Amino acid sequence: MPSFSRQEFFQELAEGCIFPTAQQGLEQVWQLLLICLLCRLLWRLGVPLYLKHLSTVAGGFYSLYLFFQLHMVWVVLLSLLCYLILFLCRHSNNRGTFLSATILIYLLMGELHMMDTSTWHKMRGAMDMTVARPLNIELPRSMVEVVTSWNLPMSRWLNTYVFKSALKLGTFPAILVTYTASALLHGLSFHLGAVLLSLGFITYVEHVLRKRLATIFSACILSKRCLPACTHQHKKSLWVYSINVAFSALAVFHLAYLGSLFDANVDNADSDESYLANHTIQKWTELSWASHWVMFGCWVFYRLIQ
Repeated sequence: MPSFSRQEFFQELAEGCIFPTAQQGLEQVWQLLLICLLCRLLWRLGVPLYLKHLSTVAGGFYSLYLFFQLHMVWVVLLSLLCYLILFLCRHSNNRGTFLSATILIYLLMGELHMMDTSTWHKMRGAMDMTVARPLNIELPRSMVEVVTSWNLPMSRWLNTYVFKSALKLGTFPAILVTYTASALLHGLSFHLGAVLLSLGFITYVEHVLRKRLATIFSACILSKRCLPACTHQHKKSLWVYSINVAFSALAVFHLAYLGSLFDANVDNADSDESYLANHTIQKWTELSWASHWVMFGCWVFYRLIQ
């Protein structure tokens, strides 16, 4: 292998990675940044309020056109439909439920009937503006932390409107309902549904196991970080850190296993659902269903110490 000096390495890194990435990113967002700057300046000027709102709406429509072109009509249609539902249900205490059902039906119709698969995947991906905590995903404390940090707005919405509403069925059924709703919102895809439902089982088993261990040892080893004023006796002992690191390594193992389903062929929007199903089963069979067996072993261990 050819050897590179430090100067040559950084030169190759800049020319082959940093500069092209920055250039492509700037080409994608410079108009959007310009619109944001103009809107910011406009709102600082002493112009009439209606003019500010009209200019903001015009900037929003232009931004939609930049990313969606004529397909922006589907986003506008969904927005108008939401406003209509809120207007019709303005005197009802269940308007949130009606709005959620309307959006879900619209997404299902878009997935199944209204648009071709390639266009819909493009639209759905562009609408999924993810706000995440990358460090909690790359170096997770637990799988619970991963799923709550992956997409913060969706996680909060699912927790507020799905999980808490389904808690009357019990914790485990509520988790399954939540991940099923997440699978529907992400699109009717077999491999996505399989991953999300597997996450539901994994996070539940991890949560109850670590909660039981935290009670037995009175230690800060829960799936989520304890508050500073928690009642656990052992907070910063070496063995406490060791247990948390072990569960972090287990979370990385689960992530690698579940992420093995996603490659260039599977991510192709034109992939057939039968291919996705066969690929999912084949891939996990090649890996001996390792993550699922580990999850089952953790559940058996939890039942033994319960």
